[in-house]
Amino acid sequence: MSTRILLTAALASYAGAWLLQVADFRGGGAARRPPSGVLAIGAVCLHSAALLAFWFTYGTPPLSGFGPASAFLAFALATGFLLASRSRERWSAGLLVLPMVIALLAASLVAGLAPTLADPRLQGPWLVAHVLLVFGGCASLLLASVAAAMYLFQFRALKRKDFGKVFRFFPSLESLDRMNRIGLAGGLSALAIGLLAGWSLSLTFGRGLALGDSDVAFGLLTWVVYAAALGARRGTRGFGPRPARVSVAACVASGVGFVALRVLGPATEFFL
Repeated sequence: MSTRILLTAALASYAGAWLLQVADFRGGGAARRPPSGVLAIGAVCLHSAALLAFWFTYGTPPLSGFGPASAFLAFALATGFLLASRSRERWSAGLLVLPMVIALLAASLVAGLAPTLADPRLQGPWLVAHVLLVFGGCASLLLASVAAAMYLFQFRALKRKDFGKVFRFFPSLESLDRMNRIGLAGGLSALAIGLLAGWSLSLTFGRGLALGDSDVAFGLLTWVVYAAALGARRGTRGFGPRPARVSVAACVASGVGFVALRVLGPATEFFL
């Protein structure tokens, strides 16, 4: 019960921080870190407390089952956003990031928070390392796509010489370029290592690498489409509208692939 209460409080705090950012955007000014920053940091603290409460309640980290995994991915995304927004002008990225966090957290509350790991042998440091790396990689790649989407909006505003709300609220093209580059490179590296750790875990228990497994297929799909996004950057020797569109398309493809695998694929024994 305490886990659900803490997650609900975190959800309300994230929503409050986002509404403050919406108010700043509609006001036509720059994104103000306080008080939305205070609410966002408080939400992350509540979120982490909820995940710890889950661990103490069930004796296992919140890594298995759609509900716990969604809550953990939301935490990874929110934490990544706070780290990325150490640069004050990137705080406005919360306008797009926080709705993702809110949606993931709401989905976890609706789906339920009980763990569903079928094989207790799969608990341990390898599983934790595998899931932390995969979730960290996915969060980093999502942030890269957010930066790409904001780049397209800002580029369009500059091209039209429209120095209105978007121009004043969104970060500079250079800052968004850097955020996308770091997000893609860091996310792809973490995801690749996480998938290899998961493969090692599977081999340990005689499972092998099953490409038909929904989680394996999703991980490989995500890595491939975002590798294409990184390749698009290098193909143009930097950033620009075309690589930005590829980064956004990678996010859409990964999301569609996840939904399709969840609906059509077999039940998984891993964290998703």
